[in-house]
Amino acid sequence: MATQTLAMAKLLINNEIVQGVAEDFISINPLFDVLPFMGYEGQGIIVNRELTLGATEVASVGATITSTAKAASTFTQKIFLATKLIGDVEMDGLVQAQSVGAGVDQVALEISLKAKSLSRLFQTGMATGTGSTPEMNSFDSLCDATQFTTAHTTQVISFALLDELLDLVKSKDGQVDWIMMPARTIRSYKVLLRALGGTPADWVVTLPGGRQTISYEQIPIFKNEYLSVVETANGAALTGGALTSIWAGVWDDGSQKVGCAAVHPVAVPGGLQVERVGAYDNKDVYIWRVKQYANFGLFNRKGLARLPSISN
Repeated sequence: MATQTLAMAKLLINNEIVQGVAEDFISINPLFDVLPFMGYEGQGIIVNRELTLGATEVASVGATITSTAKAASTFTQKIFLATKLIGDVEMDGLVQAQSVGAGVDQVALEISLKAKSLSRLFQTGMATGTGSTPEMNSFDSLCDATQFTTAHTTQVISFALLDELLDLVKSKDGQVDWIMMPARTIRSYKVLLRALGGTPADWVVTLPGGRQTISYEQIPIFKNEYLSVVETANGAALTGGALTSIWAGVWDDGSQKVGCAAVHPVAVPGGLQVERVGAYDNKDVYIWRVKQYANFGLFNRKGLARLPSISN
């Protein structure tokens, strides 16, 4: 008698399906996990910054104070507004009914993945956004021209260059909260550490939540795979070259005067909302909208610095 075939057995035996979905769209950016989010009232946050200091002079006893020393201080304003990141989930009623009957809430799954897409869009904008409405502000668009290290056509990472970068971050009296690099430059930094004989224990720091990362002078170094690695020399453009940048900066402390943070309308926690829009009038299809009203802000130009033209 002939044995049963696999083809026939497949008609009677179901394959095991693992519950949930294995994540395959993954980009590394631990800095996003500790980025502070700040709510604002009204239409945005207006920050008044020093532009020039009132003039002073050295004078002898009985000297007349000159008109130069009477010049007043001047100020400039920077406005930070939320932008809109948005996407719709559309689900056929029959598909949802069948999925729920099988123990899977297809709508909930689609909403969670749409939210993940929103997060990736925010992180992309934070790294490379142009800052022109409706695009997000980014490290690239917010970093002041005075906060770049010495111009070079191309250069490789070194401890001396990192020292120059850290010297530019001054808004917290020289304290630096973080350093950020793309993955390829992290690998080059580890080469420097190995040349010292390995990574000393005090060059590893523990982040909130327990995650450990390498550091420089006890400043955590964050890998960010959203950063451009096709920059041109001195960060002139984010595309068209083969270079990248290393960044350093500080978190804002809540004063909205010293560092960087995400901003959002205070009425919407984290700027995130999920709402049921309703049904199509001519289809058995329902719509859910996933959106975020938020942006990236830098409240003090001395709270962010850039080391460009890195080739490794």
